[in-house]
Parts: sequence; C-alpha cells; structure tokens
Amino acid sequence: MHYGIWSCVPILVLIIGVFATKRMTEMVIISSLIGSVIIYHQHFFTGFVDLIYEVLSDDTYQFALILIMCVGGMMKIFERSGALAGFQEKLGRFADSPRKSLLITWLLTIIMFIDDYLILLVVSGSMRNVTDKNRVPREHLAYTLNSMGVSVCLLVPITSWSVFAIANMKKLGLEFTDYLHAIPFMFFSAASVVISLLLIIGVLPKTGYMKKAYQRVEEGGSVLPPEEPGTAGIVSAEPDDQSDVRAVSLLNFFIPLICLVAVMMICGRNIIYGIVAALFCMLILYKAQRIITVGEYFEAFFEGMRGMSSIAFIVLFAYMIAKENEIMEFAPFIVENSVKIISPGMLPFFIFVIMSVVAFTIGDVWALVLITMPIFIPMAQRIGLSESVAVGALLSGANFGAIMCMQSDALFMTYAGTGVPNVTQIKAGLPYVAMAFGVSCIGYLITGFLL
Repeated sequence: MHYGIWSCVPILVLIIGVFATKRMTEMVIISSLIGSVIIYHQHFFTGFVDLIYEVLSDDTYQFALILIMCVGGMMKIFERSGALAGFQEKLGRFADSPRKSLLITWLLTIIMFIDDYLILLVVSGSMRNVTDKNRVPREHLAYTLNSMGVSVCLLVPITSWSVFAIANMKKLGLEFTDYLHAIPFMFFSAASVVISLLLIIGVLPKTGYMKKAYQRVEEGGSVLPPEEPGTAGIVSAEPDDQSDVRAVSLLNFFIPLICLVAVMMICGRNIIYGIVAALFCMLILYKAQRIITVGEYFEAFFEGMRGMSSIAFIVLFAYMIAKENEIMEFAPFIVENSVKIISPGMLPFFIFVIMSVVAFTIGDVWALVLITMPIFIPMAQRIGLSESVAVGALLSGANFGAIMCMQSDALFMTYAGTGVPNVTQIKAGLPYVAMAFGVSCIGYLITGFLL
C-alpha cells in the first residue's frame, strides 16, 4: 500500500507534540499508536500489540535492550566494588577544573572509539561524578558525549558504524578504500569533533541554553537540569553516593574494559560479546581479591538493570515508530520526492540536507543508510560525482540525525548515562550542532562545484 503524505503524520505529531507539551514519554507512545491507526485502520489495537511483539523479536532492539541492561549492571558493579571510585580518585588529581574534566571526557570518547553506545554509556558513567564535582552542568557533559559518539565512530574506519557502512558499500561495488577516501568528506562529523573541543577550551562561547545552564550552576544551583515535565522517573539523574565505598586499584577498572574491547574485536566487533566477557571478568577479578562477594556482585548487577528498565521501555516505542516508518516507506517517499529537483553540482549538498532532514525525523539511522545508499550512490555514479563524496555526505547527514532526532537511540543512551532528557540535550546543543551543520553545507556546496 502507498501511504504517501500520511507517512509523515506520526513524526509530525511527535515533533510538534513534544515541543508543545514537553512530554517526551507520552508523545512517543501516542505517535506509535497513531502510526498503527494509519497502517491497520479499524484493527489498530491488535496491530499495535502485534507490532510490540514484532519489535521485541527484532534483533536490533534485542541488541539495544541487552546492551542497556548489561551496561547498567556493569556500571553499578564498578560503583559497589570501588573500581569506579579508584578511577575517579586518580582522575581527580588531573581533572581539578571544569575545563580539564571535560577535556578528559573528550579524550575518553576517542579512546572508546569502537562503538557509540560504549562511549555514551561507559564514559558517561565514568565521568559523571568527576564533572559534577567540578561543577560542570550535565547539559555540557551530555553535549560532549552526544556530539562525539557517532562522529568518532564514523571518522575511525574500524568501528561498529564504519563496518556497517562498508558492508553496505560493498553491495554497490565499493571497497574499504572508498570508505577511507570518504572520511575527508565527512564534514559534519569532523566539525562536531572540533566544535566540541573548541567549546571545552573556551574558544567558542557558551550561548543559548548552555549559557543558562552555566549561569544556574554559578549561582549555586544544581549541575542537573531542571526537571522537564513528563520525564521524571525515567532515569535517575542524582549523583551516586560513594562515600562509604573504598577505592581499589585502578587496574580493577581498566582490566574489564580491556577485556571488553579485546573480546569485541575478536568477535567481529560485536559489543554484546565484549560486555558479557567483561562481566565475567569482573566477577572473577573482584571475587579473587575479595573485593565483593558473589551475592553482592549479583545484587549490584540487578540493581543496575532495574535502573535502566524505564529507558529500555521508552526505547521500545521509539523502535516501534521506526518500524512503522519502514512499513509506510516514509524515507523513500521523502527521498524520491526530493531528488527530482537536484542538479549535479548541488548533489553533495542535497544528499547531506535530505539525509539530515529524514534522519532527524525517523531516528533509525542504520535503516535509513540501508535505504538511501542504493539511491544516492548510483545517482552519483551516473552524473560523474565521486562515490566517496556521496558516501561522506550521506553518512554526515546520518550523523546529524543521530545527534538531533529526539527519538534517536543515541539521545536515549546519553539520557541514560547523564540524566539529561532528550529535548534538553537538543536545546543545549542546538547552537553548536547548527554551526557544524552550516559549515558542512558550505563545504558540500564548494565540493559539488569544484569536483
């Protein structure tokens, strides 16, 4: 069935509804229900429930669910064992100012380049108390993580994101070297990394919502953002009290993470294998040193899982919206109606802008890449544009969507790690993301007419 303009309705309801009501949780559920009404008509109720089952059985959601729960458990074990306290104690000697603590956070995102979920959940859990102690607004921590997560994963050619992109490029006759050639044309990703750093070191001023966050903290307010209506209770944003936890050796923090990365690389860059291996490593390592008992280990693990259950529930409905968009062919509808007005010299610019707009609306960026690569790459080949430029523009647009889409899994993971709701993240980061977007648009306009 051809849904046409009707495929835009659930997304418009979500975007308008969230900014009008400031209630993210309810609007995600309502938008997913509206999508079911459009698809299943009078059978929308059974269709809606069947879609829940379908998303629960989808391996993409299962991946996100397992990762969310396991990382929640892992971070709680780090806390209870004293490994996190040991890491933060050593780090505190260097991170003795807001700028230094954010700079270390920025560097850690590069060190954890393997996967954006690893960056958004593990780095946030490791640095949250450090930045809080240095009176850094959580909004800035969230922006730093979110702007770096996907961007770093695209700029490094051996990450989960780049491996996914290369696999899809090979279906179109392109190779690993074509991805390497595309990296210099990932203008948005590069701009996000640079702008994030410039904001930390003070070259760029705090402005807009970010400036208000710093003013709140300077006036003695909380580092946590004011509670958005409709978001309370989804994740705990309160700083964790570790005053009664004895700090242990720094190795107890790094050995499980080294195990995670090593197993992940050995097992085809699958972070789930790495997380599970790290959890076993922590159990053996901490039990052998009598840091915690087996009972305390599992008590901490399940407490961490419970703390992440609400975010996993909301992510379920975000995936339902993505599935409904797929059924209604929302992305092909937007792309096919947009490409009709593209001239050859404008193609890189239009690929970036179209990808950014569609990724901003649907959130399921990997599915979008699957759909659009077979459209834009052959188009570039037909008009003589370098495939590397097209790939760079396409992935930069996907990067923009991952950072700015309010139902994006990247924003939910950042929310889980920092306690900053999705809409607040978008408000705080908007001036800097807009700057990266503008720089990218200029870059693609120049590239299109010079190459």
